[in-house]
Amino acid sequence: MNNLKNRYYTSVNDIDDTLFKKLGCYDTFYFSKDFLNAFEKAHPDIICHYVLIKKGQQPCALAIIQEMDVPLDTATEQLTLPSRIARSAQCYLNNRKAHILTCGNVFLSGNYGVYITVGTDKKEIYEAIAKTLKQLKTERKASVFFFKDFCGEESEYIESVTKHQFSSFSVEPNMRLQLYWNSFDDYKKDLKSKYRVKINKADKKSSPMTVRSMSVQDIKNHLPEMQQLYQNITDRAGFNAVDISVEIYMFLKERFRESVYIHGYYTHDELIGFTTAFFSGNTLDAHFIGLDYHQNKSLAIYPRMLNDYVRLGIDLGANEINFGRTASEIKSTLGAVPENLICYVRHRRTLASMIFKPLVRQIKMTAYKQHHPFKSKR
Repeated sequence: MNNLKNRYYTSVNDIDDTLFKKLGCYDTFYFSKDFLNAFEKAHPDIICHYVLIKKGQQPCALAIIQEMDVPLDTATEQLTLPSRIARSAQCYLNNRKAHILTCGNVFLSGNYGVYITVGTDKKEIYEAIAKTLKQLKTERKASVFFFKDFCGEESEYIESVTKHQFSSFSVEPNMRLQLYWNSFDDYKKDLKSKYRVKINKADKKSSPMTVRSMSVQDIKNHLPEMQQLYQNITDRAGFNAVDISVEIYMFLKERFRESVYIHGYYTHDELIGFTTAFFSGNTLDAHFIGLDYHQNKSLAIYPRMLNDYVRLGIDLGANEINFGRTASEIKSTLGAVPENLICYVRHRRTLASMIFKPLVRQIKMTAYKQHHPFKSKR
């Protein structure tokens, strides 16, 4: 690890294009300069740090670190604490914020915080970043450090950060649907009757709506409405670290016309909902949505949106759809299955981290019923 050297940047635009090309992420979507710059532009309240790691003279990894204040009012909601302790904790945390450094992108569900070149020792890189998080010089000292959203084989590499007092905990899973069909009708034929009826009912109920692809100009024209429709979703959420600015979709659509899909849902030319998705590496990633809950029940807006994600994925020839987190049960009625995600956290102070660990272990995921909608096992 002694031969690893770090170089720090506070804007992705300060990193030379040749370094992205040497890393192999220049032409990627989630780790491209244009993608990362769009998030910087849309969210000036989040301070971005980029750590370029070299082995000798060769760049071997890039870490994206986001610095922000996170409200703690609802932080105890997922802890199974005795009610008396929970009330005391809630009273203490009310109107307080934690200053946090997160290795990852808080607006994406998955490991989008570290890009590592092929052949590089991943455990060594994650340990180096764990040290960097604590040593990173920031205007305000962070009290909490995060690594977010690891799954599959990455889990065995990130586990090495536990040597540096990081504790692991599970978060809501990504709900993923593998695609095997040439058309939406073929997909429906593979469903058991009651699930097919459910999909058809949502399509019929939502038929008064018009669904249109939104251009850059459409997004620009509807920014206030879209922000409010998105806010309708977050207002119903429990803990939400930070809200996205829907302006980001305008920036991304300008640059990535073939990879960014924004659809508006209208009644009588009134925007009552929207969906967003990214298509990269044969995967369609559902991103944030917004909707008018007053009309959701009568027009089945949300179920129709989920149906349309499946349609879009099939039309694009995607191998799978990542529906993201939240609303796991209804997504499972479409055939999506959970992909477990692990995060790692520690407090700046070692003693506080020791107290932190038992609290982290008590974080529980929301229970839900996993449906199995296909006639035969997939």
